[in-house]
Amino acid sequence: MLRFEHNEIGDKLRKIYSYPESNENLINWLKAENHIQFMIENAKSNEIVIYAAPEYSFIHSLAVPKDMLEPLDKNDLMGWSANPFTSAASYSAGGCGEPVRIERDLVGAGSRVLSKGTNLIYGRTFEGWSGEDRSYFELSQEFSHLEELHWRPEHNGYCRFDKNGNLELVATISKRNSEDLLSLVTFDWNSLECYLSTSDQVLVRLFDFTLVDRKSFVAWGNENISFVDVSTDLFYKQCIQGTSSYTRGVQIIAPRRSKAVVSSALTSSWFGGEGKEHVDFIAQDWRNECITRISTDPAATTNYFEANGNNLPFELSPAFFNPEVLSKYKADKEKYIIRERSIQCRDSWVLEAMDENEAGQIFAYIVYLRRLPESELKYWASFNERPKAPISERARINDFEGQWVMKMDPLEKVKNIVREWDQLQYAWWKLRDIRLIDEVTVPLTSSRDE
Repeated sequence: MLRFEHNEIGDKLRKIYSYPESNENLINWLKAENHIQFMIENAKSNEIVIYAAPEYSFIHSLAVPKDMLEPLDKNDLMGWSANPFTSAASYSAGGCGEPVRIERDLVGAGSRVLSKGTNLIYGRTFEGWSGEDRSYFELSQEFSHLEELHWRPEHNGYCRFDKNGNLELVATISKRNSEDLLSLVTFDWNSLECYLSTSDQVLVRLFDFTLVDRKSFVAWGNENISFVDVSTDLFYKQCIQGTSSYTRGVQIIAPRRSKAVVSSALTSSWFGGEGKEHVDFIAQDWRNECITRISTDPAATTNYFEANGNNLPFELSPAFFNPEVLSKYKADKEKYIIRERSIQCRDSWVLEAMDENEAGQIFAYIVYLRRLPESELKYWASFNERPKAPISERARINDFEGQWVMKMDPLEKVKNIVREWDQLQYAWWKLRDIRLIDEVTVPLTSSRDE
């Protein structure tokens, strides 16, 4: 299943490449006005075309060091001949017995500047192999590793889990086939911008729109060639001959946010900030011996080492919740793992040190709640209530006395026995799926689902 925005872009490209039905629209089509407008608009969108190859036309993108474009050498860039079907590295040898070396520059890019750039995608063909999958696209490993992306064939793209544990499609790929002659690769701009900004690079898009009347076209001449500077970031040369034309140029797309802003957003996301809205919870303020509202804003709490000179609540103040707060997580065992004292959402977030008190309430500490995504914070706030009993004895011993609780939870004891049966491979015991052990939880509500 392709990303919706990717499909929309594909539909636009098919439409503007179609030969006009009336002579009235032919002149504008030959001038590639809609094509240039598409490049301008797409450069501002959140789904950026990295590669597009409709019949007789071409868009290809490179990441180029920013300092290579200072000063801007338009003549050098206009000599481009780069394409994604170039190896990331190749063996090279000179004459006179020189040893073989590895060449990593973009050989044959046709431009001094672009030879120092990097392909974001690589077109590969398994020569000698038959079938539709003999040709495919690889993502730049540097980009995919930094953004933690993985190929998922059912989504035709490179994906990851977002902060809420949902699958996020970052790079979408569709290949031409017998029914559709368009190959298209698009990237999510936010991820690409993060990479470009932190690596001090810009996106350089090369384009060639060849628009021909196949019935009358013979060959190109050297007449009627004009050079057009739309801006310092978009320029091209154009040749119009009768009912055919080509428009060949370069577009430079710089990150919209500064490196400092991108870096701040990145580091903030690592530590659970990311500019999210803070939430107040009814919690037990140990320090001031009261029940009050405490914010997840780090500035609203303190810890034992920084408590001098203030009377802020400790960040280990517990907030209490109706046990139905866990129903959402128990209902989706593929997405969430509920352990004895934690909830994990795939590779996205973990709520640590939660537990159940004697009144059947779930409690969690402010310091760990604040690390949840904003949507999860609001969800937990909707189940927040005043404490009906203190925190559990297990939590008090573990979290505040720093000791192990020797008494094992009954359910955990059963799970360990079942694991042992499975490991010893008893003939009378067959576990259908090892994951089922982790999916078993203690019922805390009267829900029939539990």
